[in-house]
Amino acid sequence: MKNYPFTAGARLKVLPLAISLLSLPTLVSNASAQALEEVLVTAERRVESLQDTPISITALNSEGIDKRGITNTDDMFASMPGMGGYSAPGSRGATSLSIRGISGGVGSNISLDPAVGMYVDGVYVGKMLGTAMDVAQIERIEILRGPQGTLYGRNSTAGAINVISRKPLGEFAADLTAGLGNYGLRTLKGSVDFDAIGEVGEGAGKLSAALNFLSKDRDGFYENYSGGEDFDNLDRLAWRAALRWEPRENITVDYIYDHSELDEVGTLQKAVGFTALNTQGTSRLDFLKNTVLPSAQGLAMAPGADGRIASRWIPSIQKTIDAYEQVLARGEGRPKGGWADNPPVSENESDGHAITAEWFLGERGVLGEVTLKSITAYREIETYVFGDLEDIDSSLDANGIGAYNDNLHLALLQIYGQFGGAGADGVWNAVDTLGAGHSLQDTSSAYEQFSQEFQLTGATAQLDYTLGLFWFEDESNYDRKAAFALPLAGRQAEKYTLNTDALALYGQGTYRFAQLEDRLALTIGMRYTEEKKAVAYNFGRVVSPFGVTPARSTDLDNNFYNFSYNATVAYDVADNINAFLRYATGYRSGGFNGEIFANGFDEETIEQVEVGVKSDWLDKRLRVNAGVYAYKYDDLQTSVIDTTSGTAASAIINAGVAERWGSELEISVAPVEAMVVSLAYSYIHGDFAEYPSTCFNGECIKGYKESKRGNSPSNKVNLSLDYTFASTAIGDFNLFVDANWQDTWEQVSLAPAVISDGMGGQGVYSFPVRSMDERTVVNARISLSNIPVEKGELMVSLWGNNLTDDDYPAYGINFQGLGLETEQYGAPRTYGLELRYRY
Repeated sequence: MKNYPFTAGARLKVLPLAISLLSLPTLVSNASAQALEEVLVTAERRVESLQDTPISITALNSEGIDKRGITNTDDMFASMPGMGGYSAPGSRGATSLSIRGISGGVGSNISLDPAVGMYVDGVYVGKMLGTAMDVAQIERIEILRGPQGTLYGRNSTAGAINVISRKPLGEFAADLTAGLGNYGLRTLKGSVDFDAIGEVGEGAGKLSAALNFLSKDRDGFYENYSGGEDFDNLDRLAWRAALRWEPRENITVDYIYDHSELDEVGTLQKAVGFTALNTQGTSRLDFLKNTVLPSAQGLAMAPGADGRIASRWIPSIQKTIDAYEQVLARGEGRPKGGWADNPPVSENESDGHAITAEWFLGERGVLGEVTLKSITAYREIETYVFGDLEDIDSSLDANGIGAYNDNLHLALLQIYGQFGGAGADGVWNAVDTLGAGHSLQDTSSAYEQFSQEFQLTGATAQLDYTLGLFWFEDESNYDRKAAFALPLAGRQAEKYTLNTDALALYGQGTYRFAQLEDRLALTIGMRYTEEKKAVAYNFGRVVSPFGVTPARSTDLDNNFYNFSYNATVAYDVADNINAFLRYATGYRSGGFNGEIFANGFDEETIEQVEVGVKSDWLDKRLRVNAGVYAYKYDDLQTSVIDTTSGTAASAIINAGVAERWGSELEISVAPVEAMVVSLAYSYIHGDFAEYPSTCFNGECIKGYKESKRGNSPSNKVNLSLDYTFASTAIGDFNLFVDANWQDTWEQVSLAPAVISDGMGGQGVYSFPVRSMDERTVVNARISLSNIPVEKGELMVSLWGNNLTDDDYPAYGINFQGLGLETEQYGAPRTYGLELRYRY
């Protein structure tokens, strides 16, 4: 086992807080408190209590999901300890998730694999592209923190998320929720269960069915000053059909079909600043005002000057200066609206089919009670994204005048000032054809996956075990015509097809020692994976004002092999206190960066050691779960923005080595009858021990000295109150408050590039990485349930999210040499009313 970063100077920040909170028993009323609910999970492929499972897990049941308004991953990560994430800029329905400081990169890039394994009803979701699509009926969510390389396997280095939807009840039932809110929010959610047909063990057996649906529609948060639909609206629809067939007492077959779709305008990408023009740190705005504009005015007065200098270029320089000054004057912070030459639209549609067959084989001698399970699944998603990634109005008037991007102005200065106007016609023609905007997305993608998994689970008096075989294959098709700093690099047509074939064998067992009254348990797990990645690049020719870049195509493939394992020792210190020591490994597959021609990356591996305790006190009225972990990451994959080809492409590089440690604490207490107060605190420490340098002509930026851990705050606190404070003749009043705070975090690890040195040459430069501000978000819901009606149950709820209207940035982009810095913001204060009827 390798060294881990528990250094002598490291402060285990969880311990003082844990010690102080363990004094809470003196604050609890013994007279009227109630026991905390037992939470059952299936994290280790069998049903067991969360408190008895020696893994760091947070679980939400259906009631907790409803109170938090969760229908997808975007709704979830803010209130989960140790978890972060953001919605991909300009691409709705794609979310990048991080756990314990480990992130998967930009979710909209279909060539990238997640670092958090996402499972819906036991089916692995292969890409981040569809992770934020809505699920119509969620019964339970389990978040497993730390590498899950054995039972969950590939691409679970950060952890895994299990989303479990509700199975048919077998009898008629209806559940309908309708809601209204500010910004024109309209929601409708419902489920219908039908009476079962037949009887178990008779004839064809018993067949149960259920239908679920979800619709969400909302106006935009930000006004579109350019006309058209406002930014950040909602238009989502999801439905699900579930069948359960029980031919015999010991056989169950579940079929689930789910469908989700959205057609929305993305959130506003507000321009908040500009990157340096060269390695000397020259301001782009100052250069436009003090160099470009005076030079153009002088060139316009020269004998025989091109008339377009005075008629088009100079007015456009002035418009750009005005636009840039407005950007700096507005500064950071949530705006009321913005501009877009092309509003950022997203159209997504996903479908999934899953058949899960479970056969209880009963007692099988030394194998104990045995169950065989088969999970067969097919999923597909299609997306289309089009529009700007900034809010600078660069539209052209009838005379071809507009706020051109500054790179175009610099090119025109060089053409007229150094080359006497040679090539100017090509540039002006390209401006008329393609425009002069700063950014434009135009991307279509199609993804499909097939998986087959067989699980054999068994239990004897002392041993629980799981054996598995997993097969996975997928295909990604991508067509991108993005353009940045128009029209200099032209419209680049990038197509690729990426295929994955993966096969894994795994096994895990937990043995309890009878000699110690089953208090000591040892868990050993192993998984072997073979994987092949293949990519076919087909980049079309690019026509720019400066010539034609020939088309390029090539086929590449690579094979990856991995052996992951874990070992856990758990000991019941007392009846309600369980301590564990866990060592686990995991890996994330290597592959190819589809947006960058012929560019691959290696797999990453992780080793983690963790010490944890799960405990219940005061007759299960106080629950304290805590853990301290450390991990070492080799060939860590980290997300970067690449602008070398004149466009902004998201990519993954192998950053080298990271050694980090952290801690988590979760506390729940029931101080009085019908009240539960919960607190969660998570801490992450450490950046990079190794990071690749960026060099040019012998000048280097040492990446490991400047790089930071991206996409993950170091400190995060979640506090909630769930209190039924009155039971009356008209129903029960419940208050649920959820407050979440996290400190600052970095947008990416490092932003190095080779740019102009300001003296006619080039040099290496590290652009400042945008830091996302700390945030405090408070959500609340007050409900009146069990309202007397003749049949069924009626509930009305008033809810509010981000009650303090914190205008925190949710993500930012540093476009490096392309000039812009942008931010997108979390949702403003929202509120609404819901009416729910159950029968």
